[in-house]
Amino acid sequence: MNFRTLSLAAVALAGLSLSGGAFAQVKTWNFGDTTNPGSCTGAYSTSTTNTNYGGVINCTQQPSGTVTDLWARAYSSDGTNGSLTNTYRTAGINQQGTGSGFGIYNQTETPASTGSPNHAMDNSTPGVDMLLLQFSAAEILKRVTIGWSGTDGDFQVLRWTGSATATITDVNNSIVGKQAGSLLGAGGWELVSTIDGAANINTPDVAYSVNSLNRSSSYWLVTAYNSAFGATTGFSAGIDAIKVLGVSTGISAPGTLALAGLGLLGMGVLRRRRA
Repeated sequence: MNFRTLSLAAVALAGLSLSGGAFAQVKTWNFGDTTNPGSCTGAYSTSTTNTNYGGVINCTQQPSGTVTDLWARAYSSDGTNGSLTNTYRTAGINQQGTGSGFGIYNQTETPASTGSPNHAMDNSTPGVDMLLLQFSAAEILKRVTIGWSGTDGDFQVLRWTGSATATITDVNNSIVGKQAGSLLGAGGWELVSTIDGAANINTPDVAYSVNSLNRSSSYWLVTAYNSAFGATTGFSAGIDAIKVLGVSTGISAPGTLALAGLGLLGMGVLRRRRA
């Protein structure tokens, strides 16, 4: 067998193994699930005096699993949408029910503010709310499911591109006390996508594709639209408010099928050469 044949064999095996692995990597988390399996538990904020700013919510992979492999935390800036000098502080996650999922109370609103959009993840003054997702290993965040939207529902997704050995303490310190304009680039974060949610207002449980380039990271931010992360024409009008019902990770089906096809093509070429 010559080098060319070995190369074709390698391509075939790689294509087949990657396609199978891609199917195996698909995972989902439902933030509205409060029963086992897949329950999300932890220090929620409530509409009384239980603020739990900086509290951690533990969520288990679904449809089955025994390991808590996703941790969620909340943050909010202290000013208006788009201000580069807004400073982020810890916030509290609130559970808005099985059909809606996570909302956020920031330290200015307080959990006593129960009216919309204060109990959602919003960019209503004061504060632009965002959710930090920490996975136990690098994941390709593919979809974010929105359980509820307000008068508009635009949001953005960022991933951690700082040190590969960063701990949750390092990542937390990259946000708390930092200004919005300093998070991107040298601050350790990269904008992955800006999602237009206007077309799906009043439509529950909409799953948005958020990562067409299949970028991976152990840490992800989902934020109500903040033009400080990249102003986009048409996104700045109105208040954006959403509740995050769940997320999914893994390689999309088209990419998976392409890899499988590559593997089969390689195997076919090998058969012809042997014949």
